[in-house]
Amino acid sequence: MTRAPKALSLLTLPVLFALIFILSATNEPSAQGTGGARVYSDQQEGWVEDMAGMRHYSGLRCPDLVGPLARAKVLAADADRVAGCIYLGRDGINAILRKHVPGSGRQSTYLFKKNYSSAGFQQVQLTGVSASGVSFKTRQRGDRVYIETMWQFEGEKADFTLWLYYILPKHETDIAATLEAFKVMLARQN
Repeated sequence: MTRAPKALSLLTLPVLFALIFILSATNEPSAQGTGGARVYSDQQEGWVEDMAGMRHYSGLRCPDLVGPLARAKVLAADADRVAGCIYLGRDGINAILRKHVPGSGRQSTYLFKKNYSSAGFQQVQLTGVSASGVSFKTRQRGDRVYIETMWQFEGEKADFTLWLYYILPKHETDIAATLEAFKVMLARQN
């Protein structure tokens, strides 16, 4: 009986492990039985590219740019939201736009208010366009106040919520233009 040279057998083991790893990575887990998280692509979640950005099968369009913010990610539907998009700004303004089943946007705003209050954040009454939303002070560093505001919009075919994270006084003059850019974008598609 001839034996393979020791160097060959040592080489075979890593190749075998690599092959097993590659094969296991390409097999999708079944819907039941693995218990592991399943990662879907944007297309599997109902998103496709269109000329200005991404479009969800529900009709929600998320352009690449809305005002000064750039789309960073699209979000899948969940129990009470149809779909959504995350937008990031260069100066630290962040936004999450969510589409809701008609009539459910108020409930999402209520839950935002309830959950932030329960977490100990201080609700604040702001002026300007922020006064029309529900706002919480999430922290303060020196003269910088970190704010999270949610607005709820009712459309003909769906409800929408817009969550905005910003810093006062740094972004004070940017909030109105950012909110207006989202309103214009939503008006075009609803």
